[in-house]
Amino acid sequence: MNIAGYKVSELDMEQIVYALLVLLIFVIPLSSLAASWVFVVAFVCAMVDCYKRREEKGKKVLSKKLKYCLWGLFSLSAVSVLWSGNIFASAFNFAWVVGQEAGSFWLMLRYGAKGHRPLFLMKTFMLSAGLVALYGIWQYCYGSSLQNAEWSDRAAFPELKRRAYSTLSNPNILGSFLVLTVAYCAGIFAPLRGGKTRIALFVVFILSCLCLLLTFSRGNWVALFCVLFVFVAFFYHKAFLPFVGGGIMVLYLGWNTFAHRLLSIFIMEDTSAELRFAYVESTIAMIREHPWGVGWYGYQFAFPEYDFYLKDPTVIMYHCHNLYLNIAAELGIVGLILFLYIVWNFFNLALHIRKESKISWVRGIACGYIASLVGIFIGGLTDYTLFNIQLGMLFWLSNALILNLARVKCP
Repeated sequence: MNIAGYKVSELDMEQIVYALLVLLIFVIPLSSLAASWVFVVAFVCAMVDCYKRREEKGKKVLSKKLKYCLWGLFSLSAVSVLWSGNIFASAFNFAWVVGQEAGSFWLMLRYGAKGHRPLFLMKTFMLSAGLVALYGIWQYCYGSSLQNAEWSDRAAFPELKRRAYSTLSNPNILGSFLVLTVAYCAGIFAPLRGGKTRIALFVVFILSCLCLLLTFSRGNWVALFCVLFVFVAFFYHKAFLPFVGGGIMVLYLGWNTFAHRLLSIFIMEDTSAELRFAYVESTIAMIREHPWGVGWYGYQFAFPEYDFYLKDPTVIMYHCHNLYLNIAAELGIVGLILFLYIVWNFFNLALHIRKESKISWVRGIACGYIASLVGIFIGGLTDYTLFNIQLGMLFWLSNALILNLARVKCP
């Protein structure tokens, strides 16, 4: 019996942790609870493995400036709990959420770098993503995907009866996940030269795009367009005609529904759009009065004081639906600068890998990572889906994966 290329008789603790990392990446998009349990088991096994190999010297993976910035962001997030409106709730959330995200980052760095492991892990993610997209399509067509009242304004969109959300908790979160999937599909597809892998990527790409349309997540539609435009303009010019043709076909087949939904971003005709503008105004006021932030997970406790739109203290607002403003609101201006600087370093590393690596799949994953950042930061203008623990774990796993790609030497 083989597990990810290893015979059971040859397994040691290091290989067991790697197998658990594979399982973790597979289950993260499928179930947050299952992912947490797998993470706990993997982390405990990793601690045992580290103890067994405590005499070994670890390889330096992070540059000093990046390591200090990562520790700075982690420490700032931890300390910021002290000025939250509810210290206990913020401390618990920090331990649970940041613990899993930082732990996953470390697991990927330590156990996901050998040989073809980064490629196998990406294949695992693609398999899981394909299942998520397929289930989302089935759910929309045949399942109980009835629209939640909070997901859209029914008065403004009477034709919108359903929105797919699949195994994620919300159509917008699913949309962000699918943008991430499409980015990696396109990135890895480009440098390959035919074969079953390309066919599989194309299938996952089509399923993800179709499912994304069925989420009716306007911000993620724009993010998808930007991802594909950047991909076609800078990485794969051959896809220009399919890009234009696909866009025309989608608009032709669903003009009334899709165009109405998309154009509503700019005319602010529904309460969802109005709310987002109100959140922005409230959050800017919050940042002005708290330049060091209101603490990790503290936005919901500070929001009622700045709420001029809803004026209902019983409504819990967990985040402000904007990636940049939410980080600045909770961790302060310094926290936002640290976060952006860290991501900028990862972005530059991915550019270097794509340019210098002679291994096609390594270049492909690096290209997919760059495109995924475009999706995350464009989508971040209208939502803060990294608040979701599943997307947060995938984001930091992908950052660690890029660091691992820089170490790949195999042909």
